[in-house]
Amino acid sequence: MSPRPTCAFLALAALGFAADAPPPVSAEARSALSRISADSLRGHVSFLASDLLEGRGTPSRGQDIAAEYIAAQFRRAGLQPPIDNGYFQVARYLTVEPNRDGLHLELTGHAAVDPAKIAIDTAIALTLENVDAVKFGPDIAADGKVVFVHAVDFRQVASARTKLASQKPALVILTGPYTARPARRRGLTTPEDRARAIATIAVDNEALAAEIESATPGALPFKVSAKMTAPAEKEVLLKNVIGVLPGSDPVLKETCVLMTAHYDHLGKRATGDDRIFNGANDDASGVASIIEIASTLAAMQPRPKRTLVFLAVYGEEIGLVGSRYYGKHPVFPLAKTVADVNLEHMGRTDADVGPHVAFVNFTGFTFSDVPAIFKRAGEAVGVQVVRDEQNSDAYFGRSDNQALADIGIPAHTASVSYEFPDYHQPGDHWEKLDYDNMALVDRMLTLGAIMIADNPQPPKWNEAEPKAQRYVDAWRKLNGEAAPQ
Repeated sequence: MSPRPTCAFLALAALGFAADAPPPVSAEARSALSRISADSLRGHVSFLASDLLEGRGTPSRGQDIAAEYIAAQFRRAGLQPPIDNGYFQVARYLTVEPNRDGLHLELTGHAAVDPAKIAIDTAIALTLENVDAVKFGPDIAADGKVVFVHAVDFRQVASARTKLASQKPALVILTGPYTARPARRRGLTTPEDRARAIATIAVDNEALAAEIESATPGALPFKVSAKMTAPAEKEVLLKNVIGVLPGSDPVLKETCVLMTAHYDHLGKRATGDDRIFNGANDDASGVASIIEIASTLAAMQPRPKRTLVFLAVYGEEIGLVGSRYYGKHPVFPLAKTVADVNLEHMGRTDADVGPHVAFVNFTGFTFSDVPAIFKRAGEAVGVQVVRDEQNSDAYFGRSDNQALADIGIPAHTASVSYEFPDYHQPGDHWEKLDYDNMALVDRMLTLGAIMIADNPQPPKWNEAEPKAQRYVDAWRKLNGEAAPQ
């Protein structure tokens, strides 16, 4: 489904150009676009993706170095520091390292489970002797019991966690296909979440999985004994890096446009000739782009009318952790944040499906007005902005835009390609990026950001798109508006 014609027309008309022609580009905007440099982008990416930073894992020393570098670039550009005269939004977490010593699980009438087949998902010291067991269901009372959850995918696990959060099960045991996948956030938690955590393990045992799958929710015909030793815990500090470019309009400057990118990647692997996941395209390219766009817009006179907030987040690769933290602790009012444009995979043009030159995808293309605005910007600078029929909607939830969309902010991810050779592999090196194309794409993104910032009419979710309804509802809640009767 294409974007709503009425919304697109209103947005374009407010900017003073016809719907069938590229937008006019002011002299100030043309000057800004000309300052975007392929060499500058190459310099940023080559440092952020260097071996020195060791893959920028969350948490790691390399990630801390990257944060300092990004803050230095925001400082150089003259962006305002929004938090206690600094650029860092500091969040306190705990790393939790499971202790497998003495790990034991046994069900009456069954052989003891091989500890090698047990993955510790949420490590909490416990000793259980012949405790009643139940299979999870929506109406099951779990207090003090061992709860088995037959899990096919992450959504089932998340749903079970939500329902069990108000109860106090002694232990949760995951069986089924999901046990083959490691928990994305394992080992990192907030002190508040740690205090509420429920001991959880995953058991890779086909016979047990089949037994649990076939059972009716409710009491199970065995009791459980288990032991888990206390884990090692350590406090760590993680940092979102935020720079602010105040708007030039006395009214519109009270609202903002977010531009985001994640600066973490996958860190290092234990073996191999190339052990470092450098993450040049994913997502040093997105971070370099927001640095370059911020520097360009900061030099404009007059500046864009709305305030622009540039946000480099930690922890995307382990579950959108930094962007969700920002959503809970915003430095700019969420109800006055009109859009988020998230940047991923900006440099590789050798997409898995073929060359992507002068070409950009937007996720959730029909969900709001935002992609249509950037499509018009693309027409002005010679970049195709498109909806990938196969991947646009599927990838909407796979980057940091999702955290903002869940709150109600029209938020999308722009990328040159969804997947590319070396995706999530150590070979994602800075030399493989097309920096001339990256500069062209960043000119389009800069112009689109100016168009949103200068338009008195903010982007809107597409109420005619069923897949966007949850975000429409979230926007209404955020803005205190009731749903139409």
